[in-house]
Amino acid sequence: MHQTDLETAEPPVADTVGPLVGRAAPTLAATIALYALVAAVARPLTLPAAGVVLAPGLALVWWGARRVPQRSIVAGRPTAIAWYGLGGIFCVWELVALFTGNDAAHPTLSILADPFLDTYPGRVAGYVLWLSTGAWLVTR
Repeated sequence: MHQTDLETAEPPVADTVGPLVGRAAPTLAATIALYALVAAVARPLTLPAAGVVLAPGLALVWWGARRVPQRSIVAGRPTAIAWYGLGGIFCVWELVALFTGNDAAHPTLSILADPFLDTYPGRVAGYVLWLSTGAWLVTR
């Protein structure tokens, strides 16, 4: 039989950077929890708070950009329309709220989250949720 190029081609190297979760999940969870406990000490809306948000965010973006996914799933048109629609609605809501006063009558997401994130336990939970979601997204 005659071999095609697909049969003789080298398979792509999957996950060349290595997995972020898996066997490392307990270590990752402990690291996220410890980081959240320390980062939540920073007063909201200050330069240190921006730094403790930006540092792991950039690290996760860097990690995710270097990864080669093990498999990719092609999203259909209805899925794409739904996600673009939700993203568009969120952006319009934020922009309208921003330009119409950014107050209790026209709240942005940050104003809605303020009562929860105003406390230390709330900030810890927020950091854990944000970093866990970021780590999960990087593995997709």
